[in-house]
Amino acid sequence: MTKAVTTLLFLLFLLIPFQKRFHGYFDRLSRSLPLPDLPLPDFFSRKLHLFVSDFLIVALALLILFSLKTSLRAFFWEGSSKYLTLLFFAFFVSTATSLTKTYPLQYCRLFEFSLIFLFFNGIRCLSAKIDLPRFIYRLAWLIVYVSIAQCALGIYQYFTQEAIGLALFGEKSPKTFVFHNPGNHTWILNGLFGIKHDLNYLFRVSGTFLHPNILGGFLFFAILAAYYLYGTIFSKIKRIGLQLLILLQFFTLYLSFSRAAILALTISTLLWCVLQWNYLRRKRESNSASLKRLGILGGTVLCGVVAGIVLLYPQIKGRGGLINYNSVSKGADSERVIYMKVAVDMIKEHPLLGVGYNNFQLHSHLVKSKFPDNHLFAKVHNIYLLIASESGLIGGGFFLLFLVSLLRTAWRGFRSADFFQEKAFLFSTFLGFLIIGCCDFYFLEGPQGALPFFGVAGLLYGISSYFFKPLTVKYGPVGPSE
Repeated sequence: MTKAVTTLLFLLFLLIPFQKRFHGYFDRLSRSLPLPDLPLPDFFSRKLHLFVSDFLIVALALLILFSLKTSLRAFFWEGSSKYLTLLFFAFFVSTATSLTKTYPLQYCRLFEFSLIFLFFNGIRCLSAKIDLPRFIYRLAWLIVYVSIAQCALGIYQYFTQEAIGLALFGEKSPKTFVFHNPGNHTWILNGLFGIKHDLNYLFRVSGTFLHPNILGGFLFFAILAAYYLYGTIFSKIKRIGLQLLILLQFFTLYLSFSRAAILALTISTLLWCVLQWNYLRRKRESNSASLKRLGILGGTVLCGVVAGIVLLYPQIKGRGGLINYNSVSKGADSERVIYMKVAVDMIKEHPLLGVGYNNFQLHSHLVKSKFPDNHLFAKVHNIYLLIASESGLIGGGFFLLFLVSLLRTAWRGFRSADFFQEKAFLFSTFLGFLIIGCCDFYFLEGPQGALPFFGVAGLLYGISSYFFKPLTVKYGPVGPSE
């Protein structure tokens, strides 16, 4: 049974980029739900949206609870899981006292969002029942292989400025994500390939993700996975392949023009290097070979950074926010600041319970007169402010306790050198996710962001306490043997 559960976990991670909303089967139900006693703006979705991963998460939870005979207390109330359970109840009470308290759709969406808590709880419970280090090692290869497909698709979208035709798997047209870049948008196309596009705009690539920023977050995850694999394998051919892949990942990351993902990658790469350096100082054998390997990887990363900037300099300059600051990046940042101010106003007006789950857009719509030049049709691009504004300081406090509990467990896990590479990989990745969470909200909006965020959180919690159990993986000088 543990093999079936492990396979289901792999499938959930595999499906991260291939998520498409489907609501046709639920349209009649959505239309039958009574509306609240307030006007709903046109941009507010009134339909139930489900994903394949929602059903798989429920199946995973049921298998763990019934087939593996895990108690409800162990599943919902041990470790960091108890704070997610409390966060759910904070959201529920907040919604029950909000302006949409009589709107059943909001409760349906709350339960759908909370399924991701089951995903974290399931991974945490399984960490004592499966070979977790081996699972992480194989998962890293899975993420790397999936990233190859996303890189190929993203590069195709960039050079053709068109979709490849994979709407069934969630692909959006690149023309959905555009920024004004007159004169320079075709530099690499015309200069190297002779392809001409007579537009003054450049289309950002998103692979099969719903947005280029989500593609950027996934590539950040995949690059850290490549770092980890590079430090744990012995095959020179595989290491060379990973070096070439890292260059490809960096180039595609630039094509997404996701500033938050690039910032997170910069900080997480530095953290990963510091962790590796400290580890090598404590472990003196094989030091020269390990340092050489780390130096080669550092040189590869530097080449990826420089090559991306050189090849895409006009486009990066036109986008702004990385090597310069222009009207495009200023406009995007000013809009985010306005959303943050709206979120702070909501917290001040509803400090304890917030405005209710999925009510941010409704409240921002009601106060948009304060900001006449902005339509405010999205949510605040900050997961901490979004949770605090919708569930109040109570719910925000539970979420922060969840993060503190998780990071505290992770930090204590570094006291043992067992499975260091897995810990360094997951810790650096999760820190980067927290940085991205300051600039975007997709970790709380749909499985493409929530699955990697809470999945990495569950794996980090599990591996950080795994050293208390008997070792199941034979380690070589720098990682698990193949």
